[in-house]
Amino acid sequence: MQSLSLAPPNSLILVMDPSAHDIPKSMGGSLVSATPSVVAIGCRAEVDGETEVRLGHDKEVDLGTSPVFVGPLDVPTLVVSVRTVLGEEILSQRVGRRHVTLRVWANDSAEPTLIGIGVS
Repeated sequence: MQSLSLAPPNSLILVMDPSAHDIPKSMGGSLVSATPSVVAIGCRAEVDGETEVRLGHDKEVDLGTSPVFVGPLDVPTLVVSVRTVLGEEILSQRVGRRHVTLRVWANDSAEPTLIGIGVS
């Protein structure tokens, strides 16, 4: 498992294949919004402080609650990359398939201070 605490720009992180360009156009009032190759996740308000982001296998990052998102992610480059909206990679994980299942856990439904991103 990898972990990093940050206050990302726009209080948003993107989980994606590094080659992806189909970023969700809106969050639609939700914590998570997704396209086939990009999942956008809201974080704690940038001005209020940092959010801890964990990336790893499901069992490593499960927060013990139901995930707020479960869905497929296309990763043609075999890399799951967590990035800021400015394109800065903050975490990454190599995978063995071009299609993975992504699970996202959050400790708050509006402004989480802890986000677990599980890849399987």
